Amino acid sequence: MNLISWFDWITPTNPFASFFFGILFTIILGFTVWVETRNFKTVLITTSTGIVVTAIGVSLLNLIGYYS
Repeated sequence: MNLISWFDWITPTNPFASFFFGILFTIILGFTVWVETRNFKTVLITTSTGIVVTAIGVSLLNLIGYYS
């Protein structure tokens, strides 16, 4: 069983892939914010918010049965 498929970045097929790509995109967003602002507090808030939103989104999708 593969945990991540090549097309999971478009439509995640399991919670692990969804969480993985959510965190990956959050890190990319955090890096982009760092390049633009050079303010660690802004990067921390952006990254923390992204991780929380990703975790809540994956949990809700898993709760309603999206991945089954």
